[in-house]
Amino acid sequence: MTTLTAIRNVAEVSVDPSTLLVAFASQEGDIVDQHFGSAQAFYLYRVNADHAELVAHQSFGYEKKDGNEDKLKPKLMWLAGADVVYCGSIGGSATRQLVSLGVNPLKVEGGPDVEELLAALQAQLRGTPEAWLANILKRKQQDKSDNRFDAMDDEGWDG
Repeated sequence: MTTLTAIRNVAEVSVDPSTLLVAFASQEGDIVDQHFGSAQAFYLYRVNADHAELVAHQSFGYEKKDGNEDKLKPKLMWLAGADVVYCGSIGGSATRQLVSLGVNPLKVEGGPDVEELLAALQAQLRGTPEAWLANILKRKQQDKSDNRFDAMDDEGWDG
């Protein structure tokens, strides 16, 4: 059995640029069955082409689908640092706020199985990713190369 990490937000989970942090809006963790704004829980996976591991879970209280923007804040704060979040539905405001955090929201219908979504994502990582996924991977590579200068500075590198 996997021991889940207690985290304040997704950004605390370390991954290399070829690994994605993927969250699922799910009540029990098995299917994507929650609207983003009223989601009672998110399950976070560390995903690469060969492995998918559940690393964290965050529960939220019951929320009505009433358009109240305040209920988004704790979810957005927790998801900061994720690459992708799958949800059953999502409003325009939540979509804009996630995108501004660098999180790609994906709406999936019919309560798809989390394991099937993970397998499909891994198949893309092993092959040719769709444009949205290729953009995420490119951004992660750029972020890594941008950080190399910070690492050199931390080491006292003078050129």
